[in-house]
Amino acid sequence: MGLARSYPREALVRALRLQVRTPASFGGAREAVASVRLTATDSDLSIGEGPEVAGPSLSLLLAVSGRRVALDELDGPGVGALAGTAA
Repeated sequence: MGLARSYPREALVRALRLQVRTPASFGGAREAVASVRLTATDSDLSIGEGPEVAGPSLSLLLAVSGRRVALDELDGPGVGALAGTAA
């Protein structure tokens, strides 16, 4: 579709932090990211422990929210583990 996506970085970081603290039963991603480390390449965000999943904050947020479309924008040895939990 060619849509440009631009969001305030601080808002993305806050949303990511909330998403990874929230259990799946409440629409969060706590269980999905329990075994990986998320590292944003466009901010100082690094959350969790385990194999790294690195990429832009927006792509990380989309991926932990179950959006498979963002997986191509992520790198690292933990992407496969995260991909297994994406809808």
